Amino acid sequence: MYINQSVLDKKVKRKKKKLVLFVMLLCCIISFIIIFKTDLFCIKTVEVSGNVLLSQEEIIHASGITLGNQIYKEKIKNVEIGLTQHPYIKFVEVKRKLPNKILIQIEERTEAAAIPFMGAYVFIDENGMILKSELDSGNLKIIQGLEFDHFMEGEPLEVKDPEKLRKALEIVKYIDRMEISIKNIDVSQSKNYVIRLTDTLICRVGEGNNIDYKLRALEKILLDLKSKDITRGVIDISYDGNPTYRPVD
Repeated sequence: MYINQSVLDKKVKRKKKKLVLFVMLLCCIISFIIIFKTDLFCIKTVEVSGNVLLSQEEIIHASGITLGNQIYKEKIKNVEIGLTQHPYIKFVEVKRKLPNKILIQIEERTEAAAIPFMGAYVFIDENGMILKSELDSGNLKIIQGLEFDHFMEGEPLEVKDPEKLRKALEIVKYIDRMEISIKNIDVSQSKNYVIRLTDTLICRVGEGNNIDYKLRALEKILLDLKSKDITRGVIDISYDGNPTYRPVD
C-alpha cells in the first residue's frame, strides 16, 4: 500500500505539536499549583533597609504587606505608592526576592526644625515638608515668627511669607553644619532676623543674606567670647563689614 510521504510528515508534525502543547499545559498547571496552592511562594520575611527614625514594624505596617500572602499577589507599585504617603519616607524601592522574601529600601526625611503652633510644635524637614506635630520640640532648632493657620502631615508647610521660611531653614542648615548651639531663630521682623544663642546672648543677622559668611564670622566671635568667659550681650552681623559685639542690648 502506497503512503504519501507528505501526508505522513504532516501527521507526525501534528502529533508533535499536540505533544508540545500538552507538555506546556502540564507545566502551566504544575506551576500554578506550586505558586498558588503551596506555601513555597508565600511571603515569610520582609527586610527593611535605610531606616533610622522609623522602625521596621512601622514600615512593614505602612506597606500593607501581609506575611503569608502569595508573593506574586503583592503589587510592588502599589506598595511603593503606599509607603511614599508616609511623611517620613522620601524615597522607596520595593523588590521581590524569590521565593518568599520582600525587600524594602527607603530614604527617610530628616527632622530639621520645630515651628511653634497653638501650644505645640510642627516638625519639618530641610525643605519645609511637615513630618509630625509634638507637644515638645525635642532637640530641634525652633523657628519663631512664621505665620500660618493650618498644616497637614506629609505636605509642605504653607506660610504667609515663604521667603522667611526659606532663609530660616538656610540658617538652620549652616548652624547644624558648624555645630553652633542655639535656643531659637526669630524671623518675625523681615529685616532683622535674630538668633538666640542663650537666654542672655543673641545674634542679629539682618535679612539673612550671605548667611554662610556671616555664620563663619559668628563662629569665630563665639570662640573669642568663650575664651574671655563672656556669656551675655548682642552680636551684630546684620550688615556687610566687620561684625560688632556689645555687652547689653
